[in-house]
Amino acid sequence: MSDPAPDRRVARTREAIRAAFNSLILARGYDAFTAADIAEAANVGRSTFYEHFQGKDEVLAATLVPVLEPLAEACTAPAADPRLEATIGHFWDNRRMAKALMSGRAHAVMAGRLATLIEARLPAGGAIPAPLLATQIAHGQLALIAEWLTGRHGCTPAQIAATLQATSCAMIAAAR
Repeated sequence: MSDPAPDRRVARTREAIRAAFNSLILARGYDAFTAADIAEAANVGRSTFYEHFQGKDEVLAATLVPVLEPLAEACTAPAADPRLEATIGHFWDNRRMAKALMSGRAHAVMAGRLATLIEARLPAGGAIPAPLLATQIAHGQLALIAEWLTGRHGCTPAQIAATLQATSCAMIAAAR
């Protein structure tokens, strides 16, 4: 029987790194800190940081997967998924963080990770390669969310979720 303690230590270290990452992105913006800054803020050595993540882009991608999965699933879901509306609401409730992620290198990492998640769900075949279509859908979804987060438009999370699903599915249908 193996000792579960190492798994708890790994989880604590990864959580400390994620918490430090979140704190730094809000304080400085994504482009203004390094992996070494994350390690220092998490109170772990740089070698420990690199045992868990290849760099800050990987920390961001890992942190975003639970938030991005409902967006990716919207592309192929036959009906509105309540998790999508909850995710859109999460973006609104955490506008400061969401806006920090919608520009610069963070946006590129987020769009790339979302495109990868979408590509994995796309049906085989089509008029254009799946990675290209997935990238188009990912950028379209994020553009709608980013503009909505400005607060200039009076839409509810349910309206944004329904639009994301409809337009994502329509892009897939158009590319067949």
